[in-house]
Order: sequence, then structure tokens, then C-alpha cells
Amino acid sequence: MAKKTVLVVDDEQDIAKALKVRLKANGYHVVLAYDSVEAYMIANKEKPDLIILDILLPGGGGFLVAERLKQSQVTHHIPIIFLTGIPGCEEKAYRLGASGYVVKPYQPEELLETIHQAFEKNKE
Repeated sequence: MAKKTVLVVDDEQDIAKALKVRLKANGYHVVLAYDSVEAYMIANKEKPDLIILDILLPGGGGFLVAERLKQSQVTHHIPIIFLTGIPGCEEKAYRLGASGYVVKPYQPEELLETIHQAFEKNKE
């Protein structure tokens, strides 16, 4: 079975690269983006199986990216998990169609479980 592709979007490159290492160790193929414009372009080109998205990003922010991706015929079905240092925005995230919301600093097991649940929900 082919590895699932995860697009990680975070302007803090150290966080994105550390997340890439963790996800690869758990069997995922990982693509990175560091701003809103790059995230949107890569999502449309790569069509990942899941997107992990920060809220505070250069070029418009994670909420704008999520909104645009959910409006696109090409990317509307891709589950999005917000991974952010901003607590309290869960309601807005879920209203935009998010499959999960994890606050930094996060427990790796919590994030992996959220990813697993997003894939399970997306099967239905």
C-alpha cells in the first residue's frame, strides 16, 4: 500500500522539519510549505492525503488557506488538522471544515492520534 502524503505547513522551519522526521518515522510521505501561498500551490499540485496547518502564516494565514482549499473542487476533500500555538480558535477551525485542532506545544501521540482519526473520518 502506498504511503499517505501529508503536507505540513508552518512558517517555523525547525518545527516543520521536526514534524517531518516524526511523520516519516510513522510511515508517512511528507511535503513541507512555509507560507500561505506555497501551501495553496503545493496542495493543488501534490493533492496530499492530509494537511497539517498552522494558523499564523505569512501571506494570509492558515484560516484563509483552509477556506480556499475547502472551496476548491480539487482540494475540498482533503482533511485539515490545525497545529497551532493559538488556543481558543477551535470553533472557527471546525466551522471551516477542520478535521482536528492541536495546540502547540503538543504531545506527539496526541497529534498522531488526531491524524489517525482524520483518516478514519475521511473514509466514511
